Amino acid sequence: MPRLTIALDEKDHLALKLLSLRENRRLNEVIDDAIKFYLSSTGGYGLRISDMGTDSSDSAQTSDGE
Repeated sequence: MPRLTIALDEKDHLALKLLSLRENRRLNEVIDDAIKFYLSSTGGYGLRISDMGTDSSDSAQTSDGE
């Protein structure tokens, strides 16, 4: 599994840490769920690399048009 290092401001870090304590979960589990939610809600999982090299909406669509 790839690893990622990120910088958070103190307010966000504290909020995530308190949420993880309240839910009795590890901090990385809370962050992983947040990333998955964001990718699902924004269509991130449907993105594909295009050989066209453009940022047009057509190149970011999947084969089913999403």
